[in-house]
Amino acid sequence: MSDERKRDKLKQITSSWASRTLASGRVALRLSSAAGRRVVRAAGEASDAHLGTSIADDLDAMKGLAMKAGQMASYLEGSMPPEAQRMLRRLQQGGEPLELATLRPVVEDSLGATLEALFEDFDPEPLASASIAQVHRATFEGRDVVVKIQYPHIAETFEVDLGHLRRIGALAWFGSAMQAGELVGELRDRLAEECDFEVEANNQRRFQALWAGAPWVQIPEVIEARSSSVVLTSTFAEGQSFYPFIEAADAGARNLAGERLFSFAFGSIFGHGCLHGDPHPGNYLFPEHGEQVVFLDFGCVRWFDAEFVQTWKRLARVVLEGRRADLADVMVDTGMVPDPDRYDFDYHWQVMRYLYEPFLTPRFRYTHDYVKRSWSLLAWDNPNLRRTRMPRPWVLTSRLQWGLNSVLALLGAEADFGTLFREALQTPLVIMPR
Repeated sequence: MSDERKRDKLKQITSSWASRTLASGRVALRLSSAAGRRVVRAAGEASDAHLGTSIADDLDAMKGLAMKAGQMASYLEGSMPPEAQRMLRRLQQGGEPLELATLRPVVEDSLGATLEALFEDFDPEPLASASIAQVHRATFEGRDVVVKIQYPHIAETFEVDLGHLRRIGALAWFGSAMQAGELVGELRDRLAEECDFEVEANNQRRFQALWAGAPWVQIPEVIEARSSSVVLTSTFAEGQSFYPFIEAADAGARNLAGERLFSFAFGSIFGHGCLHGDPHPGNYLFPEHGEQVVFLDFGCVRWFDAEFVQTWKRLARVVLEGRRADLADVMVDTGMVPDPDRYDFDYHWQVMRYLYEPFLTPRFRYTHDYVKRSWSLLAWDNPNLRRTRMPRPWVLTSRLQWGLNSVLALLGAEADFGTLFREALQTPLVIMPR
């Protein structure tokens, strides 16, 4: 697709709800078809690959929330046939970038100077093109940097997609009967923050401060002098991307990388009340065989209050200590059980034991089969599906049980995750002022 056609496509879907709805509907049908083929294997791998390529092309052109959905589908185990899923992987780094001429005005208008005056050198070929922005390598004051530039009008495409989501009530991604208004409200808040790079820059600085004492965590430094609400410049970080890393690394390096990703996720939640809400493979780099991890993209971050985190810790201890009799009380306190009399707590105990299996097993290995089981246990066969409410702070936590678990399964990570989880759980909660 030529850059002119892509610009026209982006403009069209931004300005017209009808065209966006038709495009979304077409992609939704294809995603549904792909999801159905994970059960009904009438089609072969070649057909699956063709379907995955077709979906990726559409989502890549549409950008925005549609592309985010494709990124999630590209690594969530069991969501679609493996060959179709493999074709979607390119969405993690982007496939069809816009030419620099399209994005130059975004940089120059927001930073008040020409691109040549702002940077000593600027590579017109992007490193990555994602759902809301494109990343280019550049030089600033002699330092290698990366410049994240927001697509023009992308915030408007989110509004169109969210309106469509409310109309169709597409809640399957989160596996709950949560009201569309609550879901869309939470997504709107998070997406609005993602479209404000000043918010992302603040998130990035805060995570860098929180993890400053961990030598295995690398978070690029924000270059404030070359950042704005639509441009985010950070120091360049070296490292292998996810799929080359897992192909080249031995089991020990992959296991160590899995430990690092796990500890970062739960250490952030239980120690600091924050969730890095986009754990997809494109947001990690591995500079030293898994001994260090570079964490990227802090646009989708959820900050929790102390009461929420303490309730989560209580729930975790109930499951870890096998206190089945206390499950109902703590689940009611989470806000997820509006009517305890109609809730099947025996079934939910099975769910919780499944979710905590990696922490209850002396040395657990994340596998594709483990992650795939979640689809039936939490969604298709769950008698509580329509009896569960999902308060807004809990919405993004589903990215752990599907997103992070899928990444760990791709690594084939094996470790004493129970000890790591308990260490995070015992960490005193210290919430940094925003």
